[in-house]
Amino acid sequence: MQDWSKKLREFLTVPNFEECKTVLCVQPHPDDADISMGATVAKLSEVGVKVYYLTVTDGGAGSTDEKTIGKSLRAIRQKEQQDAAHILGVHELIWLDFEDLGDYTAQEVRARVAEHIRKIMPDIVFTVDPFLPYEVHPDHIKTGMGAAQATSLYRLPKIYPGTTDHTVKAIGFFNTAFPNTFYEIEQRHLEKKLMALSQHKSQFDENSLKMLSFYLTERSKQYAKESGKLVETFKVLPPTMLHVFPEALTY
Repeated sequence: MQDWSKKLREFLTVPNFEECKTVLCVQPHPDDADISMGATVAKLSEVGVKVYYLTVTDGGAGSTDEKTIGKSLRAIRQKEQQDAAHILGVHELIWLDFEDLGDYTAQEVRARVAEHIRKIMPDIVFTVDPFLPYEVHPDHIKTGMGAAQATSLYRLPKIYPGTTDHTVKAIGFFNTAFPNTFYEIEQRHLEKKLMALSQHKSQFDENSLKMLSFYLTERSKQYAKESGKLVETFKVLPPTMLHVFPEALTY
């Protein structure tokens, strides 16, 4: 009997990252994409792919210092993201400026992301995995779900007015517990990622940056199929599989 899953993959293909001309990374806060796929961004930028960062929240709640949170922290974090993005070669930064830990909804995120998909016309959309077990941060859940829904539904005028002929070829979830794509990076890309993370001084002191650097470096090694290689991991799906497709879990 024919292996029907192999036949299914012939219909439901996803592009190699480097075949893409444009990618859109939708992150909840300044630093999320840098942490999860900064080396991938560095590599893609290096080969000429245009990488856009769309940050959903203003980042103004990411501190335990009551005197800093709000407008002051928002400005600090935007500057940190600008500096980090410059290191990684990000083409453009887009800010939706929803309140960090605010009462906005996934549906509002969906509409705004759909708007930018129409404008940017990315080949692939990356975002946080809203299905991550034990994830409790509401910004991550709403961002991931809103971005995933937008990637599935952006053609519909009900979601965002007007029409488009553009086709998003894939969605890539980072911070995922169910990776199916292990994108190979080089040491120089990892070093750029760690340098980018060091720009987020409002979020990482020296000790936390050391811990994060250790974790991300070892994770890149552990998920590689060959010794001495480095990878970043993603769950990559054709957008078709974001609706009534149980096989998406194991695809």
